[in-house]
Amino acid sequence: MKILYKFFLCLTFIFICLPLSVNAETLNEMLAKAQANRDAYAKAQKEKEMTEAERDEAVKERDEVQKEISNINKEVEQIEKDIEETQKSIEKKDEEIKEIMRFVQISEGSSTYLEYIFGASSFTDFIYRVSVAEQLADYNDELITEYNKEVKKLDQQQEELSNKRTELTQKEQELNVLEARLNNEIEELQDGMLSKDEEYKTQITLINNMRKMGCGGNEEYSACQARLSSTAPNAYGTYMPLARGTLTSDYGQRTGEFHTGIDFATGVWGTPVYPVADGRVVAITRNPSCGNNIIYILHSINGVAYTTSYWHLISVSVSVGQTVTYNTQIGTIAGTGYTESGGCAYGGHVHLNLFRGLTTSNSGRINPRIIIPQAPSAGSYFSHR
Repeated sequence: MKILYKFFLCLTFIFICLPLSVNAETLNEMLAKAQANRDAYAKAQKEKEMTEAERDEAVKERDEVQKEISNINKEVEQIEKDIEETQKSIEKKDEEIKEIMRFVQISEGSSTYLEYIFGASSFTDFIYRVSVAEQLADYNDELITEYNKEVKKLDQQQEELSNKRTELTQKEQELNVLEARLNNEIEELQDGMLSKDEEYKTQITLINNMRKMGCGGNEEYSACQARLSSTAPNAYGTYMPLARGTLTSDYGQRTGEFHTGIDFATGVWGTPVYPVADGRVVAITRNPSCGNNIIYILHSINGVAYTTSYWHLISVSVSVGQTVTYNTQIGTIAGTGYTESGGCAYGGHVHLNLFRGLTTSNSGRINPRIIIPQAPSAGSYFSHR
């Protein structure tokens, strides 16, 4: 999630990922690089789709294995019941034999068999008793033989199923590992796609902005930047971006992070935001769903070129290339309690950044107090600009 959040910020706050070498390139060269990033994005998208298909196939196979394991468990359970029933059956038959033996007073000893046989009262009785003794002995031997055979068969089936269950369980584990690996590959591809997509969007937006401001396709970005900086409207005085409010967070180190600008807060919805000095709008990024439209304005203050950016705007009322004064309303912010899950703004405020020279990047931010030293200390309320 942290990686995705960084890329999201990169999309929302244009040019944070812009390569430092951009200043040595012409707009046409930058356009070619942007197309290369778009091609890389398409390639990664195709690879991601193929990996997702492989992952889905592995998940399908694992589900089938799990079903087979479930069926095996049921078969093993049934075999165990069959063995139990067979044992009960043989015990019952064995008890019947013993009852008959007791009835005819025959035991396991051969002498008792002889006493029983030779105790016949007639030849016919003698033949009958021999037959009974033989049948009982044969029946008992046969019953035990069949029982042993049946138990052996069930034991063998149980062993085979147990081995198969072990084999399938191992396969299930292998498929789980495969699914996890493919999911990681998909996530890495997704992150790479976001990176290439962001680079593409960053470069295309930069190219379009510079063309709107009069840069030619074969003109180097650095030369165009210097030329446009020299034509920035002269500012006569500097002001705070809100008519009234509270300075809630200053530039510099704060708990767990470095705050790159100054936050001016208000509790009123639709509070107007103004430039800190006369200038020209050089870039606008839009993300209204997150309440984080951003405006970049070029100034010439005491002969020095600066760019200011205004974050967390719920609305924008200017356009790129427009000349503005310190009294021009450029947008509005939301009121206290306005929050977004995207992490763009917590409480209604405008975040002011300052840069030297002309830039539509977010690198190289400096302390805004350089041009607005009249700003109150953190935590203080102000009632004028």
